[in-house]
Amino acid sequence: MARKVSIIALKENVQNGKKKIRLRTFVPHLSLFMKTIGRFIWVLIVSVIFFGCNREELTGTEEQQIENYIKNNNLAVTEKTSSGLRYILTKANTGGASVKIGQLATVKYTGKLLTDRTFDAGTFSFYLGAGQVIAGFDEGIAKMKVGEKATLIFPSSLGYGSRGAGADIPPNSPLLFEIEVVSVK
Repeated sequence: MARKVSIIALKENVQNGKKKIRLRTFVPHLSLFMKTIGRFIWVLIVSVIFFGCNREELTGTEEQQIENYIKNNNLAVTEKTSSGLRYILTKANTGGASVKIGQLATVKYTGKLLTDRTFDAGTFSFYLGAGQVIAGFDEGIAKMKVGEKATLIFPSSLGYGSRGAGADIPPNSPLLFEIEVVSVK
C-alpha cells in the first residue's frame, strides 16, 4: 500500500509542475530496492556455497581412494594387475566364449566415479585392443567371457588421466565400470 501512495505522490508532483521532489517519495522505493538487492545477494551466496563446493571430492592418492572404496563397499578383488586395474568378477560364465584381441565385443556398462556418481551408461560395441576405448576398459574386458559380469576399478592412468573428460570426469579420477559382456564376433 505504501508503494502505491508514493507513486501517486510522485506523479502529482510532476504533473503540478513542482520541481522539488521530496526524499520521502523515494524511501519506499529505496526500501524495496534494498530488499531486492539483499535477496539477490543471499541467493548468490547460497548458490556459490551449494554449487561451488565439490562435495564429491575424495582425499588421498588414487591408490588410497581405490583401496578405501573397495574396503568401504566390502568388495572382493578377483585380480589386481601390475597396471593398477582391480578386476572383480561378479557373475561367472564358465561356458562362455573368451573375449580375444581384435574381436568386436558388445558390452553393457555403467561408468562411475568412486563417489558412486554415474557419468555414463549404455550398450557399446568396439574392437578389443584397437585403442577405441580407454586402456582400463580394454584391459579389464580382455579378462572376461560372454555372459560374465564384472566390476573394473582402475586409476586415471588407465582412464582419462590429468585431462579428465569434460565436466563429468575430473582430472586424475579413478574410475569404476560395471560391465556385462553381451557378445563377441
